[in-house]
This record gives sequence, structure tokens and C-alpha cells, in this order.
Amino acid sequence: MLILDLKIATLVSSYFDQNAYIVHLKDSKDCFIVDAGFDADKIVDFLEKNHYNPVAILVTHGHVDHIGGNETIRKIWKDCKIYIGKDDAEKLVNPEKNLSQPFGFSITSPPADYLLEDGENITIAGIPITILHIPGHSIGHVAFYIAGDDGNIVFVGDVIFCNSIGRTDFPDGNYNDLIEGIRSKILTLPGNTVLYSGHGQETTLERELRYNPYLQGDIC
Repeated sequence: MLILDLKIATLVSSYFDQNAYIVHLKDSKDCFIVDAGFDADKIVDFLEKNHYNPVAILVTHGHVDHIGGNETIRKIWKDCKIYIGKDDAEKLVNPEKNLSQPFGFSITSPPADYLLEDGENITIAGIPITILHIPGHSIGHVAFYIAGDDGNIVFVGDVIFCNSIGRTDFPDGNYNDLIEGIRSKILTLPGNTVLYSGHGQETTLERELRYNPYLQGDIC
């Protein structure tokens, strides 16, 4: 498969500037969503306008800003399946653990249809994906790695950002786990791998190795 055959649309939520991604092969209307955030109406609008059929929502982790649109999308596309790392599944249905309750409101998602394991290979909308479990920001956080003959991309959620990394001060966060996960799962990928983060602009591994202050020194 060629990465050039993928079409990726980024929809930014006005809450927390969270990125939802719509991904499909260029000749297909079947797609998957990575992290349906708060602006569900924006996502629905985009899907309907382009006549896309979302077959899955891939959840990098269960924090509320990444799952807020799940329920709305499932009400419209009832066969759309929810995938999440097995250790974050409870966050979908527990407003205390998904951090909505501590922020003063209560949001839940439909429960997961599939629980993902580290190293698992799945195919969604004709696109092969490898699951990378990277805890530290959230205990069950996963990234979605797509390897092509012409390059590689990873939907990294809140593991790594342009010039930064995910925060680790949430109840099940752990800085050492995050750094180890980045070292073993992300830094081992080719330098031209494109990273699509949960917030902010896309970047490349090569760029982050050069400029990201958290990736300097011992971690490299």
C-alpha cells in the first residue's frame, strides 16, 4: 500500500484544540475516524457532505476531549465500531476516569466493540494498521501505525506533539512510562515518519529528534 493512496482530513475541535482525523483510501467512501472529539456536528457535517461511511472510530485514549463525539456518531452510523486500547476501555463509560467529571460535566461514550493489544495488526476500511501501546499520558494509550511502500504515518494521540510530549500528571499518568514508550515504539521508526498528534500541527520524527526538547540527551 502507498501512503499517497491515503486521504487524511483534520477537523479541529474548538474545545482544547483537539484534532479529529478522517482517514480513507482515495478511491473509497469507507473511512475511519481517529479520536472523535467534542465537535461531533463538525465531523458529521464533513462525513455527510462527502458521502463518507465511517466504519470505525479508533480511540487513542479515553480522555473526554478524544471521545466526546462517539455517541453522536454512533446514533447516526449504528454499525460504526469503537476500537480502544484494552487498558483504557473503562474510560469510555466512566466520567470520573475520562476526566469529564473532574472538569465539572459528565460525558460518556458507548462501550468499546474491540479492545486492542500492543503489536496487534488490524485492517480498517482497507487500511492495515499496527497497534502501539504507549502508556504514560493515559495507561491504555495506543498509537496507530500505518506503514506504506512510500513512507509511514502514526496517529500518536497525546504521546508526542510538535516540540512537546503529552502531560503525565493525570491519575494514571507516568513520565517514565511515557519516555520509555516513545523511546521503544516511536524513535525506532524511520525518521521521515509523519506524526499526527491529538493537538497541534503534524510533524515528522526527524524534526522532533532535532528540535523537540524532550527528545534530546539520554532519550536518544
